[in-house]
Amino acid sequence: MKKEQEQTDFTKLAIVIIAGVLIIGAAVYGAYRYSQKQAGNVTLPGGVTYLGPSPNPTAGTQQPPTAPLRFTADASTPWKDFTGKYYPFSFSYPSTLPLVVFIGDTNDSVAISWGNIPPQQNILLNLEFLDRRDLKYLNQPKSEYVKDWYKFFSGLKGVAKVEPFTTTSGLKGYKASYINYANATPNTDVFFEVPGNNTLMIHMANGIIDPTIFNRMLDSVKWTPPTPTKK
Repeated sequence: MKKEQEQTDFTKLAIVIIAGVLIIGAAVYGAYRYSQKQAGNVTLPGGVTYLGPSPNPTAGTQQPPTAPLRFTADASTPWKDFTGKYYPFSFSYPSTLPLVVFIGDTNDSVAISWGNIPPQQNILLNLEFLDRRDLKYLNQPKSEYVKDWYKFFSGLKGVAKVEPFTTTSGLKGYKASYINYANATPNTDVFFEVPGNNTLMIHMANGIIDPTIFNRMLDSVKWTPPTPTKK
């Protein structure tokens, strides 16, 4: 009698477990289907939010299915404006360039999701906090921080050159080339001074965007703090 009771209890427990698995599976599938219906704000793995599809994802862009060689867009491609969530920077970019942002990222990072490079490894823009690196940079020309930037990264061993420039809107910037341990300079790193703030710099990096397009993006960068309201 006891053995029959134990078998009955085991059967009930198995039924409960199976039912629970089915309920959880249905909930996960329902959430997945719901997320697929949300246009322009899809949460991706790693705390990333996709900014939304372009009106015509195939127009004006060349995207290989594997590792990208160079993103480009033709002259007919419309451009969009991007504005920072936490800081008042903005820039223009081709509508066919898929950008992502990171949820809760106080560096206000913007990444590219293109080819098979994870967005976390393809950062287009982020804010640099000089006081978090070393307080000495607060009282030095910003070019000194740009020259030393490689020292904060184990994959870099030196700086090849730093070229100052100014955008058409008057924002002062620096184009830098850093040397990795393969003695190559594969990326272009650009830093912008933030008007009226010696603790911040805007950092942009390019490894896959056509230089002509990237230069146009650089020239569009602006820092526009909100106008104080009169009390």
